[in-house]
Amino acid sequence: MESLVNWMIDGARPSASAHTIIDGICRRLVAAGVPIDRFALFINTLHPNVAARRFTWTAADGVKMGEGAIGLFSEDQYIRNPLPTVTAGQVTIRRRLTDPDALAEFIILGELRAEGFTDYLAQPLIFTTGETHAATFSTKDPDGFSEPQIEALERVQKPLARLVEVYLLRLNAASILSTYVGRGGGEQILQGRVHRGDGEEIDAVILFTDLIGFTELSNRLSGPQIVTMLNDAFDIVVPPVEAHGGEILKFLGDGFFAIFPFGKSMRLEEATKAASETVLEGEARLAESRVGETVAFRSALHAGRFHYGNVGGANRLDFTAIGRPVNYAARLLAAASALSLRRVASADIAGFLCTSPELVAEVPFKGFEGPQKIYVY
Repeated sequence: MESLVNWMIDGARPSASAHTIIDGICRRLVAAGVPIDRFALFINTLHPNVAARRFTWTAADGVKMGEGAIGLFSEDQYIRNPLPTVTAGQVTIRRRLTDPDALAEFIILGELRAEGFTDYLAQPLIFTTGETHAATFSTKDPDGFSEPQIEALERVQKPLARLVEVYLLRLNAASILSTYVGRGGGEQILQGRVHRGDGEEIDAVILFTDLIGFTELSNRLSGPQIVTMLNDAFDIVVPPVEAHGGEILKFLGDGFFAIFPFGKSMRLEEATKAASETVLEGEARLAESRVGETVAFRSALHAGRFHYGNVGGANRLDFTAIGRPVNYAARLLAAASALSLRRVASADIAGFLCTSPELVAEVPFKGFEGPQKIYVY
């Protein structure tokens, strides 16, 4: 036990993942004579779509992770189990599953007993901030956990809490950064690119979108109605971006700016096809939905190399995209609006679209020399 506790206090090095650390802790406990047949770790997360994560370990299956959707904490399956009591009261709960009176107390106890478990221990994992999560240990040993074995589990409680706290800080930081600045920007920030000018050059197909008739809608509807409408629409058109290998860099009020990188594992032709398929799929999904009865998006596609990095002043920075191709894509979207066009692309990528393009106009763009060709597809 001493070596296990020291290993945990030392950060469970050189383990690199939650799965590896949990498996290491459980197997070391078993080797030390603690008959664990099931371990579960429950942590609440800061994520727009995930309320919590559960890591479950068994000797046969190793570590498996599950995610609970937003709204989990109001569900019966959560409320009628030990976790709310353990985390809210920061108390340990132990129940011998051979006691029939204990089985009716919480849903999980009857389920575990049906699987052959005999003893159950739930511990609070108290962070340095007072925030509390939970871990549970269950055994199928006919005699349950002995008192020395319970003491061993109590010894690992605090170092386990420290390990989980560090893991959750990293997880939440990555989730928050990815949510607000995008996956690529979040990764760069976590890698230490937090100074003005830090960033990278990106080769990508650029997708700009906005909502057709948004000014009229925003003048007519209340703020909460507009937010709900935008969220409903983005829920439909954003998933195809990620499904086709793209990434949302920014939401721009009633639209968004996305990229489909090329040059490493993907060619320009492939990225353009993926981006144009994204637009068509998003339009089709939106048209079939209820919110699609009210709204539709306009889109513009272009491609090129631009800088993606930190810009700002003093202590306030923004991870943003700068460069001629970005400016051109924005002008292209503005021209589509002026010409009442739904879906446009530049001459640079028109030949790589997923459908045959049609040249519909040649108009000047502010800051660019000569008339610019506009294609629809």
